Amino acid sequence: MVIVKSQVAQRIRQAREYRNFTQMEVAQRLEVARQTYLDIESGKTEPKISSLVTIAEITGRPLNWFLYGESSRGDIAFTYREELGTLMALIGQLPVSARDLVVEQALGMAEYLLAYPSSSDR
Repeated sequence: MVIVKSQVAQRIRQAREYRNFTQMEVAQRLEVARQTYLDIESGKTEPKISSLVTIAEITGRPLNWFLYGESSRGDIAFTYREELGTLMALIGQLPVSARDLVVEQALGMAEYLLAYPSSSDR
């Protein structure tokens, strides 16, 4: 797969906007001039890998998303990060035996749904 500079730049902008950061805020966190960051976000300049790693950390997006975009099933950890965080917090409050039961049931349900998908899921 060819990684297109303009697509990486577009994903950088999308991730920044999703987190409601200004270009100046991201530039400051990257410790670069605002114009340098603008050149990265516009696709004029390719980001250094260290900058891309920092942008991933700042925005909460996985590094591979900037390079390859969404996987065929989507980026579940990012898409559902708030729900997964809430779920993990709730499970963490349960007694160990209840945690085991919830995890076992959730895994069973996911395996069942994968084995018998509806036609609208495909």
